[in-house]
Amino acid sequence: MSKVHVLPADVISKIAAGEVVERPASVVKELLENSLDAGAKRIELHLKEGGKSLVHIKDDGSGIARDDLDALFTRHATSKVAAASDLEAILSLGFRGEALYSVGSVAEVALRSRAQGSAEAWEIAVKGGEKARPVPATMPSHGTDIRVGEIFFNTPARKKFLKSDAAEFEQILNVVIPYALLYPERAFLVTHNGRTVLDLGVAASPAGRAAEALGLESRHIIAPKPIEDSVCQLRMLLGDINIQRPRRDLQYLFINGRPVQSRNLSFHLNEVYKLIFPPAVHPFFAVMLTVPAGDVDVNVHPTKREVRLRDESRLAGFLRRVVEQALMSGTSAREVTADRPEAFSLTSAAPGAADGRAEGVPAAKLVFAPNQRSVVPVFIASDESVRPAVVNDLTTLATPSEQLTAPFITETSVTLKDRLATARLVGTFVRKYHLFESGESLFVVDQHAAQERILFEKFRRQIHAGKVEVQHLLTPLVMNVTPQEMLSWENSGERLSSFGFEVEQFGPAALALRAHPAVMPNPQQALRVLLAEGELTRIDVDVLASRACRASVMAGDKMDAAQAAHQLQALLACDDPYTCPHGRPVFIELKSSFLDRQFLRT
Repeated sequence: MSKVHVLPADVISKIAAGEVVERPASVVKELLENSLDAGAKRIELHLKEGGKSLVHIKDDGSGIARDDLDALFTRHATSKVAAASDLEAILSLGFRGEALYSVGSVAEVALRSRAQGSAEAWEIAVKGGEKARPVPATMPSHGTDIRVGEIFFNTPARKKFLKSDAAEFEQILNVVIPYALLYPERAFLVTHNGRTVLDLGVAASPAGRAAEALGLESRHIIAPKPIEDSVCQLRMLLGDINIQRPRRDLQYLFINGRPVQSRNLSFHLNEVYKLIFPPAVHPFFAVMLTVPAGDVDVNVHPTKREVRLRDESRLAGFLRRVVEQALMSGTSAREVTADRPEAFSLTSAAPGAADGRAEGVPAAKLVFAPNQRSVVPVFIASDESVRPAVVNDLTTLATPSEQLTAPFITETSVTLKDRLATARLVGTFVRKYHLFESGESLFVVDQHAAQERILFEKFRRQIHAGKVEVQHLLTPLVMNVTPQEMLSWENSGERLSSFGFEVEQFGPAALALRAHPAVMPNPQQALRVLLAEGELTRIDVDVLASRACRASVMAGDKMDAAQAAHQLQALLACDDPYTCPHGRPVFIELKSSFLDRQFLRT
């Protein structure tokens, strides 16, 4: 009996649809691209339940003629490709002839359209790949109206793996916003469950559209003049030093009018920003490249997000030079406001801070006095070998007591707290590391990691006890947010309150922070990191506390000798002073014997 057989048509259609339609956002992408290709000046997107029960798109584009409706929702039927040679110069967005066919195979679709110049409108319905005959309909003007309901109704296995409504809606926003940035001359309206989320009219400029869509201030967006070069044509929107993000969530790259992903180009863009940005923060940019159609291959994947570029290294080098020049000539100074603390401070300041002397540390014993130093992460290590061994696996153990008895820790580590408690402050090195002398050892403490550990343990204890100490603000701190961050707040407000953050909406694209955990020296940055996580109810409390604390301790904070000594005492009071909450060592130990060997004294 033959084992090879031809699959039924309905199975073929479901397999093909699975390559194009992964979730409601996939449907939105394909239909939105069709509207843009049709020249629509205004596009409306109405959603229910994260797009799972309804995706409704209306546009005022050129529409679809009656003669074309019969071929619509048929596999490989398209108006954008006619011959194999057309694949070498794809200029439109959707192009494979798979989108509508795939959507119609796994959903219920009702499409109405009136072609430009026609007095008649027509409607066609499709369910699970079965098409009805087109029937006359009514529409006030030319354009297309598509309703897609009950996605994956006939593929329950795929439907089961869809995420929550909020998560699916966030994915849809991630699809729509790049196109809104790319086409500022077009209007976009997005509603979810009857509530308006985005309402973007025609923008006066690309920078104005970016500011409105992303909750940014246009004065912090650099918009260099377009560049035409033998390599490419280039338009850019670059955030200056005042737009700093905890993640790379506001970075957009477009090639030939299509949002794409390119690790190489993104890497070079971020490398340029490292010239002006501190570590662990990321910029905003939107870079629009136009290259000869034959130099880019968009057929790598049906989603068309991944591309291959000819001579990509040359293009990356050109882009890097241009962006660096634009940033160096057009960026503004870092703004310091009352809501952005620039000075480091401990919750209980130690005496002697004014004259730079640490409590219990006479000035005569300070080899050099660090008057103004910065805060950076901290970890621990000790060893007699030439290369100090870093204890970086402690966070995988169950309890602090188990950590102290771990087999890879030497006997001297058991009394480490006692030795550090009596250590003498030597000074601060390169505005990052505090140096403490104890007996025959020199301890190097990473001040940022130490502070991160201190804040984390204090904050975690308060959360688990249900008694977070809150600092109420006389004047709320207002922060502009992206639509995704607003969605995260709407779905996680109760969790944020349990962390001590009192936040309320302040206009369509801003939040007002009225109170925050008292332990947080930089609450706005911590709140933004938490909002970037999406649905906070799905994430472990300790993980969230760790990320919030990491965001609140900023590099460049100033510390003097008194604060350094006080920080050490607070660190030694922690359950696990050896690593920061993210697993990096807080300090290392250098023995005098190690230094002796380096100077050939033994």
